[in-house]
Amino acid sequence: MRAVLNFLSEGEVEQIHEASLRILKETGVKVLSEKVRRLLAENGAEVDGDIVKIPRPLVEEAIRRAPKEITLCAREPKCDLRIPTDDFRFLSTSGFSPFITTNLETGERRYSISSDTKDFAIIGDYLDTVDCFWPTVIPGDIPPPLQELHALAIAFENNRKHIQCSCVTEKTAKWQIRLAATIAGGEEELKKRPIFSTINCPVAPLTFEKDSSEAMVTLAKAGIPTGPVTAVLAATTAPATIAGALAMGNAEELASLVIIECADPGAIMIYASEVAPANMKTGEMNYGGPVYLLLSAAGAQMARFYKIPSLAADVSLEAAPSDLMSFERNVLKAAMHFMCKSDLSPSLGGCDVAMSASLDQLILDAEACEHARAYLRTSELNDDSLGFDIIHKVGPGGHFLGEKHTVEHFKTEIWSRELSDTFILDAAMKGSFVERARAKVKEILSTHLPPPIDKEVHREMEQILRDAKKDMLGDG
Repeated sequence: MRAVLNFLSEGEVEQIHEASLRILKETGVKVLSEKVRRLLAENGAEVDGDIVKIPRPLVEEAIRRAPKEITLCAREPKCDLRIPTDDFRFLSTSGFSPFITTNLETGERRYSISSDTKDFAIIGDYLDTVDCFWPTVIPGDIPPPLQELHALAIAFENNRKHIQCSCVTEKTAKWQIRLAATIAGGEEELKKRPIFSTINCPVAPLTFEKDSSEAMVTLAKAGIPTGPVTAVLAATTAPATIAGALAMGNAEELASLVIIECADPGAIMIYASEVAPANMKTGEMNYGGPVYLLLSAAGAQMARFYKIPSLAADVSLEAAPSDLMSFERNVLKAAMHFMCKSDLSPSLGGCDVAMSASLDQLILDAEACEHARAYLRTSELNDDSLGFDIIHKVGPGGHFLGEKHTVEHFKTEIWSRELSDTFILDAAMKGSFVERARAKVKEILSTHLPPPIDKEVHREMEQILRDAKKDMLGDG
């Protein structure tokens, strides 16, 4: 037994699927890359200018080809993530924010730089709660064409876990593959053990940019798992109705899957649903509204319908607790998102609707998630757990505390921690949650050393970064 949040009935899942197929066949998607349009046409899509209409058989074949079980490999194999998992979902940090929040209490922030990316990688390596690492903030001191490559290099150097990274151009994809291959032992070994995956975003509504779509093709051919994050916003870049937003977002995911499977049959895709409501006052993504949770649950359901690994229901707490009551709200919010039963969830450490991130927030989010896991603990349902024999033995008016059955089961069945107990923060330390988190950040950064990369590999990585700079900036 385990708690699962479903929003759609089985029939409604089918209706969303059928609506998405109709969108792809009758409306189509805009593909701004001639190479990708040609690839799709060769596989049976109908191309008219930059509009590509995708027939049902092509979508169904892509779904059939997509791997149903995957391993997101890590620099240190014991950190590999096997999906699907019967245990808790895997958690990742927030990704590629342009700002770092330096003071959670006042909201002060600045542009992030490479050293910030490194600090997040080190703390992500330290925290057992963080299963894989998405470079949390942009290395803003690096020229923009090189930022994604350098972020990946910083992550590899300072984190032994699986790395997620954004990739928006074909040229960046090629350099990221070369960089990772240096660590993996060559491109063939990288294909066997993909130690990084990428996030690529269609542009709502129903548009695939030239550079990003070509990057998807290059990555797929190299065996790199790709997560096309569908970030449609109900009422702005998607219909205002929940059903319409889900159908369109799902159509974007299926179109991404078709592109990836046409590039390399059997390529790995992670169904990355970020369908969300718009904040009708600001136009931002409304993480805080109840509709986001429902859309997240529906996205995870669609991925399970296709039996494709999923990244959905971001654990976007984005609020630093001031007392036990506000900490409990964060725990409950995380637990509700866990119940959506996605394979992966990002966003730990994010602030300001993911526009910034905070090292302190990362600690606080990890603490909340550890408590939230209590809501997802499994319970066996069998003759022993049903307890007929012990109920019959004790009988009406009896007591179970001293029974062997109670001794055998209470530690695994009864959650005994209090919210004031801590997993990560120092329980003996005085001060606010934020002050204790700040102290923990300082402790980790002063004492934790992730396993280093081999010196010769490090030199090769440095040379790749120099070569990439010449290639992408023309800088000798």
